[in-house]
Amino acid sequence: MHATAAAHAVLARLLDAITSHAPELGSRARIAATIEELGDESPITSAPASLVVEARCAAEVQTAVALAARHGLPVVPRGGRTGLVGGAVPVVPPLVIDVSGIRSIHELDIAGRYAHLGPGLTVAEVGEMLAPHGMFYPPDPASVSRATLGGTVATNAGGLRCVKYGVTERWIRSLDVVLADGRLVTVGHRVIKDVTGLDLTHLMIGSEGTLGVIVGVGITFCPIPVESRLALAALGSANEAIALAGRVLDTLTPSMCELLDAGALLARDTGPLSPLLGPVSEWGADPTLLMIEVDGSAVETEHAALMDLLAAAGARTHTVSPDDLDGVLSVRRGGSAVRSAGTPPTAEALVSASGARPVLPQDVSVPLPRLAEAVAGIRSIASGFERTGSRIAAHLGDGNLHVLLVDEVGDADHDEARERLQTAMAAIVDTVLSLGGTVSGEHGIGSLKRAYAALDLGEDVMEMHRSIKLALDPHSLMNPGTAF
Repeated sequence: MHATAAAHAVLARLLDAITSHAPELGSRARIAATIEELGDESPITSAPASLVVEARCAAEVQTAVALAARHGLPVVPRGGRTGLVGGAVPVVPPLVIDVSGIRSIHELDIAGRYAHLGPGLTVAEVGEMLAPHGMFYPPDPASVSRATLGGTVATNAGGLRCVKYGVTERWIRSLDVVLADGRLVTVGHRVIKDVTGLDLTHLMIGSEGTLGVIVGVGITFCPIPVESRLALAALGSANEAIALAGRVLDTLTPSMCELLDAGALLARDTGPLSPLLGPVSEWGADPTLLMIEVDGSAVETEHAALMDLLAAAGARTHTVSPDDLDGVLSVRRGGSAVRSAGTPPTAEALVSASGARPVLPQDVSVPLPRLAEAVAGIRSIASGFERTGSRIAAHLGDGNLHVLLVDEVGDADHDEARERLQTAMAAIVDTVLSLGGTVSGEHGIGSLKRAYAALDLGEDVMEMHRSIKLALDPHSLMNPGTAF
């Protein structure tokens, strides 16, 4: 039997088994074969035929995982499909379990600073739930309105506020996880301090579906800052902006410290900035934007100190009013990894496959003192390749750089262009590692960055990863081909 036909036969048998054991779940199952049905926002252009089930509760996930194990079929969990490294895109024909429909609010304990939630709630919806109680959940990825809670846990996502509030792991107390054999376990506790046993909660955070399916998330949160103020600084070069940000970080702990370089600015709609800072073309030879926010009870003092630092650097500055805030932030959120992230999984979002310009996104982190070297290195490498451009957006305050390499000639051969971008990106990864950095700050590894992760971690640490996985997933059925 042809391999594709054989795969379809196995998927059909599993579909029959699910329909027999759980008819309601079976009614929400289908065999899918297109990237529009199976893709995310990564540059991946194809995926194998897969059985997709839309779960509504943890028990349905248990049933699906147990039946998949019985049939020897891999399991790929997915949420909002906003990933950029293919972590939820199948590599081999699997059962894809979509948990975006598990949206229950099981418990909200304001006094205990704890909420037990379904993984399908978006990060924005979590914020909306907490706001009437004067609380907020700080993780703030650019795709906040679409990224699901479970997906951000699976990748340990970050966002704009990480410089002060940290990444997702800081705000997770417990997780409900369906293991590879269908068992449901809870790791962690609702309490603030917890050192009982190994820290399995943090083991699961960032595991990208390779150790189990997250079906419940216990979060913590904090009071909404009493006030916040966002300042903009337009400068004539990335070097000036990075040096200025360093002086700010030596003085203050901002709640946001973002950078857009000239390439990123030119690729975005900067209309909201022009009335505040003047046209980008007038900022200098290498126009660069800093967005720095302070929040808390000492905003007046901290904002005044911040504006003094910006003025001393000769920057064009503006304090963003509440009326302008959403428009200004849309400029920063306008591209995950510095590219437009269309509503997934449309063909338009997969610009590397069919758009006019093949692209390759990357997410790296470097030590703060090496930021200027990293940015210069990235730009130098890109400029050394014919018809190759770079765009950099950065969570500058924590050293996290989002890089986009772009083929600058739309009519170029796409295969040649993608190979050229991959070669350039490999050189960028080498530079990042030589500076003491790492190959992912918040997007995860997925299927696209496995070789980079192996280079970063080394064989001994990779073997530790594999040993842990085999202990929890002895038949390697959970999201194979992803992460390591």
